[in-house]
Amino acid sequence: MDPDAPTAPLFSRDCLEIDIVVSAQTTLTVYVNHFKSMLGGRDATRERRRRQCAKVKEIVTDRFGANAGDEPFIVLGDFKDYLADVAQGTSGIADLVEWDQVENVVDRLPAADRWTHYWDSGNQYRQLDYALLSRALADANPGAPEIMRKGQPLRATQYTGLRFAGIGEHRPKASDHRPVTMALNLP
Repeated sequence: MDPDAPTAPLFSRDCLEIDIVVSAQTTLTVYVNHFKSMLGGRDATRERRRRQCAKVKEIVTDRFGANAGDEPFIVLGDFKDYLADVAQGTSGIADLVEWDQVENVVDRLPAADRWTHYWDSGNQYRQLDYALLSRALADANPGAPEIMRKGQPLRATQYTGLRFAGIGEHRPKASDHRPVTMALNLP
């Protein structure tokens, strides 16, 4: 529940918890998220994202304990915020993204390649989409992810690679977000 609105849920789209049974000994747990958007202003919406991130950490810790990072899980999704201004305390997602039980595998890419979203009004390329691997899963998978940009509109000129047929200057486009993909070996 949202403490500012006790009758309203904290998540607009619930934190989906999925167990993928790989074998009798191995289960991969995936937490899929879509946090509060910055619509209405980043400052005005930050606190709700901060509470959502705290709740996700609580859900994972309730399931796996204080050393949750020892278990194979991923927290992923559209977090609707970025870390660029963490020093000023302006990110609502820092507590989750920088949690010592996970690794943001997008950080394995060169800095110029970490963006998953392009906002043309500010000509900003930022990471809003995350794949946070548990420490154990990150250790078992030392490679870098890929960010698929073929559906990016032509106005995002920082991307110069191939695009899907029919992609336009603004529209059509696949999405305003870029999926983060990575093949995984389970520990």
